[in-house]
Amino acid sequence: MKIVIIFIAWVNVICALIVPPALKPGIRPIPSLWGQTLDGGVEESSNMYLATCIPGLAPVLAQELLDLGAIKVEPSGNSAVMFSGPNELGLKALLHVRTAHRLMELLAASEELVDSRDDIHRFIGEYIDVKNLLGNGEGGLLTISVSVVLNQKNKIPADINHSHYTALTIKNALCDTVRDLRGDRPSVDIDDADVPLVGVLRGTDQGGAEISLYRCLHPPGSLHRRGYRTNSAIHRAAMKESMAAGLLLLSGWKDLCHESKKTKERLTLVDPMAGSGSLILEAAMIAANVAPGLMRMKCRLPGHQIPPALRWKDGRDLVDYWKDLINEATKEAKAGMQWIASSGQIQIIVNDNHDGALDICKDSLRQAGFFSMVEFRFGSCEDLNIGRKCFVVTNPPWGVRLTTDMEESWESLRVFLRSCDAGTEAWILSGNKAATKHLGLKRSQSLVLKTAQQDLRWINYLIRERANSGSDGAGNIELDTKADFPASKVEQYARQESKSQEMFQQRKGSRPTSKATGYKSRYQNTRGQSKRSVQKKPRETDSLPLTDEERADRRNSWYI
Repeated sequence: MKIVIIFIAWVNVICALIVPPALKPGIRPIPSLWGQTLDGGVEESSNMYLATCIPGLAPVLAQELLDLGAIKVEPSGNSAVMFSGPNELGLKALLHVRTAHRLMELLAASEELVDSRDDIHRFIGEYIDVKNLLGNGEGGLLTISVSVVLNQKNKIPADINHSHYTALTIKNALCDTVRDLRGDRPSVDIDDADVPLVGVLRGTDQGGAEISLYRCLHPPGSLHRRGYRTNSAIHRAAMKESMAAGLLLLSGWKDLCHESKKTKERLTLVDPMAGSGSLILEAAMIAANVAPGLMRMKCRLPGHQIPPALRWKDGRDLVDYWKDLINEATKEAKAGMQWIASSGQIQIIVNDNHDGALDICKDSLRQAGFFSMVEFRFGSCEDLNIGRKCFVVTNPPWGVRLTTDMEESWESLRVFLRSCDAGTEAWILSGNKAATKHLGLKRSQSLVLKTAQQDLRWINYLIRERANSGSDGAGNIELDTKADFPASKVEQYARQESKSQEMFQQRKGSRPTSKATGYKSRYQNTRGQSKRSVQKKPRETDSLPLTDEERADRRNSWYI
């Protein structure tokens, strides 16, 4: 019995030496600082990370992280993903993930609510180990920057619901804690801080806010930037690079490139309304297997050669690993570029009718190193002729940032798609439901996402086999109605049209097909009656026949 009591006493002594003395229920410290196991059974050598993205692309981001070996991958809303893994995984994600905007490591999170600046100050002072967080390992201090994200702002107490002043509160709390320890304070660097910190406050129904503190693995700013746009103007309707990459991954472009490499089948990607070329640039990067982090270093974005994660006290041992990652990614990119140049299996065609937008696209392609991979066309997409089945991705104007010639643009796109060979697959981004009706095609699938305040749809269309060998008189593709469209309605419409024509011919004989001429002849043949009396008693047999073009439009309307 005495032996058991002595053993328990020794265990309590050891635990007291290992566990921080001031740990409070609900506070979860960073494992690399405290050596504790977080909730959920995360191993001691693992960290918890948060990656953010455009709303709607969280599943794509999660798949990217799983492919890199992340564990415990869970969505956090529709614009963020939580995951776990060692320090090496964080660096690998920083180099290879295409859809992330921020990549952050969790320092501490409290389930206890805060409702004042004093609460935040106390949280930082008690539960953040500033010695390990801000010390540089050589007796000095690392530079810091602090930003704050407010979720459900209307539920956050008024004293802490301003992002700027709350960020100042966190910064002052860190500086005060350091000053109490050593008499000086860390410097602030908003452009390239050694420790970029992000505080996240989430409002609750209980009247307070949950608080978490993260440190970014990369310099302040968003990872959606690749760097190839730094020396050129930005198109006013330019798509974010991370969004373009996410849309392409959703469309299956990466898998098609891998399949083309195996089967040696030619793959043609076309953007008939390329604008500044976001989709084209990201498609080229994916096809050549160029890591986005490598592109940032190639284009010399500040702070990405040696990211903050390597400047931390617990990150200095990873410098050699980072160099190995870069060397491996460089070899893969060179091999991908060489394959595209020598095999001719990947063809990328860019088209736009605005020479200014096309110049921006060309400048970005030169900066990225893909200019020789791309074939340029200039003009309306309705005149674009590919001559084979292709893979179409485009972002036509839908009435927000570009409002002029919207209907004309969609009509041109309709003509182009209907001229494409059977087997063509098209993915079109739209924020205007009415605009997509101009295409007159049946969508195969529609994926929802959001940017700024716009609800968007990434819509997939498949150009299937024609029922006949050609097209109809209006230039519309004749699709297989048995497989894709309600044949009963088509047949019913044809019977009604035939009956109407037969009755009309019996009553009037030969009659002009023009609506204007038809109405004129109606009044001429109704002697002794006024226009008003004719209009009051319309007869079923007075229906005018449709032109071939109108009949084609009516037929297409069944499968919009």
